Amino acid sequence: MERVKTGIPGVDEILNGGFVKGNVIIISGSPGIGKSNFAMQYLYNGAAMYGEAGVYVTVEDVPEKIREYARDFGWDFEKYEKEGKLSIVAQPIYSDEEKEKRKEKERALKGDAKRETLVETIKRTNAKRVVLDSVTLFKYLFKDDMSRRINLLNFINMVKEMGCTTLMVAEQHESTPNIMYTDEHFLADGLVVLFWLQHKDRQERCFRVIKMRGSSVNPSIRPMDILETGIVVYPTQVPLSLE
Repeated sequence: MERVKTGIPGVDEILNGGFVKGNVIIISGSPGIGKSNFAMQYLYNGAAMYGEAGVYVTVEDVPEKIREYARDFGWDFEKYEKEGKLSIVAQPIYSDEEKEKRKEKERALKGDAKRETLVETIKRTNAKRVVLDSVTLFKYLFKDDMSRRINLLNFINMVKEMGCTTLMVAEQHESTPNIMYTDEHFLADGLVVLFWLQHKDRQERCFRVIKMRGSSVNPSIRPMDILETGIVVYPTQVPLSLE
């Protein structure tokens, strides 16, 4: 089984060499736990360490904010954007009224070049890694459960058909290793949960693989940290709260 290395210290050891190539994996967790950091590090390492192009689809931030976050960890997104190894695609969420206004504006400016679609960006850059931050996009774009599920499945099938190994960031309202499962958890090939555990007067970040289709993994809870250079997972250690 061909693997795609994350390059994130400790993670590939837990995953027996990396994510299965072509899989779609959910990175789930509560706010501030490090989900987006994990996804950005996976994408950046692909370009910097393994020469694989990647696309970051952002729903909540503009591209410049993504670059700023990356610079905080010493990840030079702009360098690899110029080399065609990294691309940031902004996908803002609009209300129905805003959608109509946007369409009118696009019709008025129809002489301008149209914005490149995700599929076009993947083809142009020959991207092998994709990040969707976050699957909240489908919740707001498609109000009923059936439409949301169908379009989420269409997205998953699309990135798979294009040969991409994809991370989808998902919000979890409670910080716990046990989660309430939703459609994306069942449709995706893998599920990684990032969460907090309380130890005395402080909390520690933790990492756990819930499932990974086509691969045997270590399901044990492992401590995780966010350092100046990014995320580190400690594959042989046990969280202090569980000792």
